[in-house]
Amino acid sequence: MADNFELRHLRAFVAVAEELNFSRAARKLHMVQQSLSAQVQQLEHELGVQLFRRTTRRVELSEAGAVLLDHARTILQRVTSAAEEVRRTAAGETGRLVVSYTPTLVNETLPRLVTAVHEQWPGLSLQMVEMWQTESIESVRAGRVDVGMARPAHVDEDLESVRLRDEPIGVVLGERHPLAGRPLLTMEDLANSTLAIWPRQFSPDFFDQVVDSFRGHGFRGRIQEFEYLTSALFHRDPAARAEIAAGRAFSVAFVTQFDPLPEGFVWRAVEPQTLIPVQLYWSRGAGAAVRRFVDVAVEVSAADGWLSPGRSAASSPPGPTAAGVSGQVG
Repeated sequence: MADNFELRHLRAFVAVAEELNFSRAARKLHMVQQSLSAQVQQLEHELGVQLFRRTTRRVELSEAGAVLLDHARTILQRVTSAAEEVRRTAAGETGRLVVSYTPTLVNETLPRLVTAVHEQWPGLSLQMVEMWQTESIESVRAGRVDVGMARPAHVDEDLESVRLRDEPIGVVLGERHPLAGRPLLTMEDLANSTLAIWPRQFSPDFFDQVVDSFRGHGFRGRIQEFEYLTSALFHRDPAARAEIAAGRAFSVAFVTQFDPLPEGFVWRAVEPQTLIPVQLYWSRGAGAAVRRFVDVAVEVSAADGWLSPGRSAASSPPGPTAAGVSGQVG
């Protein structure tokens, strides 16, 4: 049973088989001829066959040697490929990442990041999973998801995070609403209307930031939580859609969120602005592939000017990557 020969024996054999000359093969491998001959003899001894027919004038492959040559080339190529794949995986250049995202990120932020990752690291395979904020954070903690994105997402010290984007939130009205013709609204304008929004239990940080900001600027109306929780949000919720269309309620959305808005509704900016951040978060000690994704995301954030003036992901307190991410950002 041939189980003791080594890769160096195969490399020596292939070099001789290709050159059919021990001296040239030794020079090719940068070794002395005596050592090369010894390795070929060890391989022959281990296999129990003669691989070369040697005369004083020439070296020829035996029939057994010709068979081994095909196998040896394949083995050596596979070893080389395996070593390269292992190296690239360890460096985060290949592998698979599962990335969760909340529904409001699907039309701009998410596609921009995915495209950039594919361009820079084509060996990384991405699986994108839509989740609500609370589910996403727990999935990252449990290791079911590698990277999560939500706006906003308060994460504890067991996760690392970086702030990628600040985007002002606006309101969605029925196009027949008395205020629909105005390009800019205040919360005083909508003070006694109903706010239709997704339930707090699924996105508590988002819910609290929006409601607290609106209350602080004059909104006094009631809150109507969606009954249908889909990425389509208000316009797949019959009760919310009817109330908004009738002008008795409004919902909230980002200008990038719908492409386009459903027919019969309009988006309007609100002042003063309420900026909602997008957070990227992952487990401490995550692998190199996660770090690659984070670095690309920070680069895209800076290149596209996603953060409000005076803030940048890279200007956060120093962290474990070149991008400068930190344990709790924003």
